Order: sequence, then C-alpha cells, then structure tokens
Amino acid sequence: MTIADIIKQAREDLGLTQEDLAEKLEVSRQAVSKWELGASVPSPENLQLLEEVLGVSFPAPEAVPQDAGPEAPPKPPFWNWKRIVLLVLGVLVLSALLSAGLFTALRADTHTDVPRPSEPYVTGVYFYDENAAPLQTDLGDGWNSFTAGERVLVLVTFEDSPENYVNAVSLFLTPTGTETLDQREQIAVQAAGEGRDFALFAWDIPESLMGHLEVVLECGGNIRVTETLNVTAPPSYMEAQEIPGIFSLNTNEIHATAGDTGHFLLEAYGAPFAEVEWTSSDPSVARVANTGTVFIEGEGEAVITASWKDQTAECLVRVLPKASVVGTEGNTDLPEGSPEGWMEGSSLVPPEYQPREEE
Repeated sequence: MTIADIIKQAREDLGLTQEDLAEKLEVSRQAVSKWELGASVPSPENLQLLEEVLGVSFPAPEAVPQDAGPEAPPKPPFWNWKRIVLLVLGVLVLSALLSAGLFTALRADTHTDVPRPSEPYVTGVYFYDENAAPLQTDLGDGWNSFTAGERVLVLVTFEDSPENYVNAVSLFLTPTGTETLDQREQIAVQAAGEGRDFALFAWDIPESLMGHLEVVLECGGNIRVTETLNVTAPPSYMEAQEIPGIFSLNTNEIHATAGDTGHFLLEAYGAPFAEVEWTSSDPSVARVANTGTVFIEGEGEAVITASWKDQTAECLVRVLPKASVVGTEGNTDLPEGSPEGWMEGSSLVPPEYQPREEE
C-alpha cells in the first residue's frame, strides 16, 4: 500500500474525518486531502505524528550503507599512487553527480511530487459573512453551524486534472434523514472554465437547517466530483429561549424501535448552541452527535446527557424490541419529513406505540 492509502484507510477505520485528523496534527484539512489523494507526501515530522495518531507504521526507506574509507598505510610504496589517483577521480565524479542531483532538487517544489489525480478535485470550501470576514463554523464531528437568516458567502476552490477540467460548480442541499433525490434542492450553480480554480456563491441560510451541503464539480465527459459537508442552524425559537442559567432539553424521554434508521433531534435551551457537550451512557443503544442528533443503534435504554459549564440536562432513550411494536414488520424507517417534523412548538413528541396483544 502507498502512504496515501495507509493514511486514508487508517483514518476511516478510526472513524475520523479529514477535519478531525487535521486538527490532531495541527495542519489544514486541505493538507490531509492532498496526502490521501497522493498529491503530496507528508514531511518526516508529519509522518511521525501520523504514526502516533493513527497507530500505523509507514515503510521506511532502505538504509544506505556508509562505505568505510580506505585505511591509508603509513608509508605506501610508489606503486600505490595509482590507487590514490583512482580514488581522487572517483571522489570527483561522485561529487559532480551529487551536485547535479542537489541542483535538480532545489529547482523542484518543496514537497515530493506524485502523479496528479486523473479527475479534478475540491481543494477547499470556505465560509465568509457579507463583509468578507471569515466565519468560524466548525462544530466538530463533521458539522458546520450557521445563524438562521444570515447571508453567507461560500468560496469553493478546486484543481483541474491533466486530463479534464471543471465546467461548472453547483451547490445542493439535502435534509438529514431523507437522503433522497426528491428532497435534494439545488442552491446555486456557477459556470467555470479552463484556467479558473474557484467559484463564489451567496447563500441565504434558512430559518431551520440541518442537512448535507454537496459541492459538485461538473466536469467534461459528464464526470461529477462531489464533496459533502454537514450543515446546521438552530431554529429562531431556540435562540429566543436561550436564557443563561436555565439549562434544559426540549424533551425528557424518547421512545424508539430497534432497527429505526432515522434520527431524533434534541435541543438544549439556556446555553449557546456550540458550547453544549453531548454524551450517551450506552452508545450501543443510542449515540449522539455534537449537534444533539440522536441515532438509534440497538434495543435497551440509554441516557443522553447535555452539559454546559456546571449544568446538565438528561433525556432517557428507550428502544423497544422490534417484535413488540405493532405494525413494525418490514418497516424500520421513522416517519417521513424533516427531523423537526415530530415537534410541536419546542417539544419533541415521540411516536405512540402499542404492545402486541397476546394470542
């Protein structure tokens, strides 16, 4: 395996995003992306850090044996001058070769070049406010947070390949929990062209947002290259109820069925959205993301805890066996609609289940 393959496979095995790995190494996400694409090779210092963080080892270059210099006799005879002349000539030739190699290396880029990918690729996605000031949107866990109703400038940078180039750049938004084409909405599209390596969009954040933002490079030969980011914005009524010192969740209990493939959205009141920490007492029953999104994993009970400063709030998740719920055979999906579809005002209303009648 190449260094690029080892990095990508180890990162995915650990469940890390490129952003997670970049943060641990204190490098940019674009650097990690280029390593995994083979566009550049990590420096020796970064290779050592990668081995420690990912728990892998990279192939070491073959050790170059150092030739021991010939031992000069104290008083060589006259005929030994031939050997000395040959040795001097060999040193001169070797020095010339090393000088030529060093000159070539200094003319090359500072990183080790490898063959470029055969398809164009996204080199970065950046967010700015209307005054072109950079926005700090990263929540971790692959999520980006925005303010509902604000206008955001989205800058997409990309690189053409030797065999193809980008004709246009499109932005699509798909609500979480649907992942279907009929719910996929095109936000904007911008023509590109040979020699241009960026696209700039103005995006008005909706009042309620939780979905997948797709950056699509439309290339020649009907080739599409996609990079997906998770995006969210707290609804406006959540901000109105964020009263410092009063920390609570929108519901105290969630009922679900083993096999549910959708998710539940917990909302914390009384604290800034980005400062709340979420944990699950049993991730094998229900796991929770940094956004308060709860995913059902298996039957049983788990307690989801939201923490902010010295305050905590809890929600009990009860996952019933699939066989104990009426009408669940062959249908493990949650009700259709957006994640907020089960909410009335600010309360999450769980579905009502009826126990199976004994025959």
